[in-house]
Amino acid sequence: MTQSGLRAQPGKPTGIVGRIVGYLMDIYNREDNHWTVSLLNIGETSKVLEIGFGTGLAIADAAKIATHGCVYGIDHSETMLKVAQKRNQSAVKSDRVRLQLGNVMALPFEDNYFDIVYSINCIYFWEPPTEGLAEIYRVLKPEGTVAITARNRDDEIYARWKPNIVRDLLLSSGFVNVKILDGPNPKHPIYCAIGNKLVNQK
Repeated sequence: MTQSGLRAQPGKPTGIVGRIVGYLMDIYNREDNHWTVSLLNIGETSKVLEIGFGTGLAIADAAKIATHGCVYGIDHSETMLKVAQKRNQSAVKSDRVRLQLGNVMALPFEDNYFDIVYSINCIYFWEPPTEGLAEIYRVLKPEGTVAITARNRDDEIYARWKPNIVRDLLLSSGFVNVKILDGPNPKHPIYCAIGNKLVNQK
């Protein structure tokens, strides 16, 4: 595989190398996944969507809470879809988890459908991010919650996604009550930008 192909793997893991990348992402992102889900105030009957579910670790966490709701997920990697379906096979079989291929730029869901939409370490790959956020806004119910978790680092990949930048993107996309929460581990700097869709906004 070429160097450019390897660089593309985190954005869209593919094949055997993609499975290895997914395993490494599991280790590196485990804290991010658990922490983000803990912030979401998921209820037993919530309809929840994860964008870019990867290996399905956060999907599993969310499904343990939404026991009488449903956790949906989209990812554009067929390799990760298979991995996540296997990890969540019991919940998939009982129809409490529904995973499919998809893209944030064209979410395959009706308007005002979800109580919560979240994404963990994926916004870096949304071009342009405003289109993805517009789609999230569309599928959220009024007063629904959006949560975007990202690395808080200064290197080239992450500098475009500092907390103030993502906060401003959410505000310009129509979200309100936007706040930035810092991750629990200073040695692993992450943050979550959380906001809501306007009340009575269709």
